Amino acid sequence: MDSNPQPEDRQNPDPEHAEGPASEHAVRSPGEIGGKKFRVGVDDAYVPFRNRTKRRRKTLALVLGGLLILGVGAYGLVNLVTAPEQNTADASCKAGSAHALGADAQLPAVAAAPAAAGSATGAAKFTLNVYNSTQRHGLAAHTATELKQRGFVIGQVTNDPLKANLAIAAQVRGGKSQAAEERQVAAEVPGAQIQTDSRNDPSVDLVLGTGFTSLASTQQVTSALQAAAVAEASASAAADDAAHCAH
Repeated sequence: MDSNPQPEDRQNPDPEHAEGPASEHAVRSPGEIGGKKFRVGVDDAYVPFRNRTKRRRKTLALVLGGLLILGVGAYGLVNLVTAPEQNTADASCKAGSAHALGADAQLPAVAAAPAAAGSATGAAKFTLNVYNSTQRHGLAAHTATELKQRGFVIGQVTNDPLKANLAIAAQVRGGKSQAAEERQVAAEVPGAQIQTDSRNDPSVDLVLGTGFTSLASTQQVTSALQAAAVAEASASAAADDAAHCAH
């Protein structure tokens, strides 16, 4: 037996126990936080997870921006198509309003005819009661005489049955169906106020207050009736235009 064993040949190890070549997947570069699942290919450069997240956010932002632009463009196209129809409807409504204003401008000349002829034109259709709400004796009787001369049919002439003690010039009372007659009586007294009640008969009350001095002149009555007619026609035309444009 050889007492000096030969040293193992470390340069030629047993092929079965020889270590294979180092796997590229097992070696991580400095700063790498993951293995194969963080790479696209073996030879590809490592892309940090944080950078890929930023890229995804940018892509999502671009997609959302594109959708927003498309939505705004579609909205503008719809408005462009429907605008002519709306402009046509608005022009029709404005034309109707202008026509109504033109008709109102002609009302004073038409309303002046019955006013110039005196109050008797419409006065005979209703009975006018003259009441005194002040302490001035004979005020109702004196005023009723003047109104009778202007063509009104006078009914009762006495103190105010409601005892209102009015501080204004006068108050005209009547039913809702007597609006035209009430305006005619109110035109006879500057500063008169109209107060509707629940009566059904065609009578109208003229209640004189402490602010009353005298009846209006013929010119004042004419102007007051014209103004009332224009205001009523304007309100009616505006209501009609609003109803027409609403449809």
